[in-house]
Amino acid sequence: MIYELYIKNCALIEEMRVEFGKQLNILTGETGSGKSIILGALNLCLGGKYDRTFLRKGHKDGLVEALIYTKNERFIGSLREFGVEIDIEEPIIVSRRLFDDGKTTTRVNGKNIRVSDLKKSMGYLVDMHGQHQNQALYDRDNHLEFLDLYAKDSIQRELSNYKKIFEEYRDIKREILRLNDNKSDREVQREKDLLEFQIKEISSAKLDEKEYEDLKSRRDVFLNSEKIYNALAQSYELMHESEYSADTIAGKVEVLMSPLGKYDSRLEEMRCQSEKIAIEIQDLAQDMRSYMSSIDFDPNVLNEIENRIDTINNLRRKYGDTIGEILEYYDRIVKRLDDIENREEKNKILQDKLSKKLVELEGVAKILSDKRMKVAEKLEESLLSELVSLNMKNTRFKVIFKKIDYNDNGYDDIEFYVSFNLGEDLNPLNKVASGGEMSRFMLAFKNIISDVDKIESMIFDEIDTGISGRAAQVVGEKLAKISENKQVVCITHLPQIAAFADDHYYIEKHIENKRTFTGLCHLEEDGQIDEIARLISGKIISDKTLEHAREMLYGARESKMNFRRGKCE
Repeated sequence: MIYELYIKNCALIEEMRVEFGKQLNILTGETGSGKSIILGALNLCLGGKYDRTFLRKGHKDGLVEALIYTKNERFIGSLREFGVEIDIEEPIIVSRRLFDDGKTTTRVNGKNIRVSDLKKSMGYLVDMHGQHQNQALYDRDNHLEFLDLYAKDSIQRELSNYKKIFEEYRDIKREILRLNDNKSDREVQREKDLLEFQIKEISSAKLDEKEYEDLKSRRDVFLNSEKIYNALAQSYELMHESEYSADTIAGKVEVLMSPLGKYDSRLEEMRCQSEKIAIEIQDLAQDMRSYMSSIDFDPNVLNEIENRIDTINNLRRKYGDTIGEILEYYDRIVKRLDDIENREEKNKILQDKLSKKLVELEGVAKILSDKRMKVAEKLEESLLSELVSLNMKNTRFKVIFKKIDYNDNGYDDIEFYVSFNLGEDLNPLNKVASGGEMSRFMLAFKNIISDVDKIESMIFDEIDTGISGRAAQVVGEKLAKISENKQVVCITHLPQIAAFADDHYYIEKHIENKRTFTGLCHLEEDGQIDEIARLISGKIISDKTLEHAREMLYGARESKMNFRRGKCE
């Protein structure tokens, strides 16, 4: 949700801060008061195009900034993809600084981001409908997703079943590609020869994962054998053979301490400890002697160790940093050689599996497509019914299906086609001009899928173009219904729509020191009634007009209460 919008030095606005409500936000004001400036500032925060004429005259720079609270996973994930760190518990600040040379700097949470990346990310959060704005529904790549959203749970079983079969089908195709590797017979033969050489080279080495470290340790001993032998010999002599050897001293101490144990337990402990030390010294001396006898000064043994290490290092350079990695590589090439040697047989088995899986895939894809077509018929019917209530009874809408290659979502490629006028051909939605008709079309569509659409905020401009009376009332009702699930911001000139506002903002301009300024006021009930009355009759407001405005406001409130009560029930 867009919590707050800050604007500085933009067109008629010197400085303005707008705190939006969670539901239906209505902006009204006289023509030219600056309502569209606010939406223009919002559009810049969505990654819209900047025109330097938007900058307030006499200023070198300006600023638009949006404060957003959301846990929308697609939006947050998209920003993270573009290198922006997001804490879902903290607000997100989107800012664009505007310069008089037509350039801007764009940041999210203080980190620079490309305008195109911002636009993509904000598209997951906000839909803006109005002149020159493009939104998610215009992108045909989203049409299948919208259709599936409208279907809700009615196609989930078919879609899940299809995805499972498609993944199995894709796995078989991957295996076939891996098996054949898109190589000619000559290339395959060369690969076979190489694999055979590598397998022989590795297998003949008879590698052991622990061997390499043991060899390096043995080599270190051989290279330093003389130093090791001399140190051990001297140590052994000191411990075992000299007049003051360690075991002799320990033995004498034990003899002296033996009779003393009966006087004090601590003395007995000392005697036991001295005995233990004497035994340990004897064991240590024996270990030293044994190690010395094992030292081999034979240069041939050292040469064998060096050759073995060289052999292993040669394999490490070719096949892996460790013996474990070499052995893993060995297992892979053995399997690959087996695939090559039995390629024809394995390929036949895989092709048979693929053919059977394709038949299965075709079956589940058709079931899914048929289900979608039934959903599309319901969507067409529901949407046209909505459009009739919006005084767009001549509108035609069609979901066009095309069959394409199998993908994650089936073989359906769909696109929404629409015609707003009697006698006109159906055209792709993105080829139809924006404006009031398109805004109402979007309103009708979003009203149908508002409870499942992941978009959190919707912004409408020009939605009241060409309507009045009952149609305007219906537009207000639909905006109010959508605002039960989403934040809605809407500019209107019609009192029937304004009456449904949960938060009503009045935009006005004034002149001060020969400069024009735009200001904003959040209206309470009395202010709402006055503004609705102005929208009804213009500048001359009678008591009768005020009473009519009051009735319109209270009637809208009652409609919303009835709607919300019905939703709760």
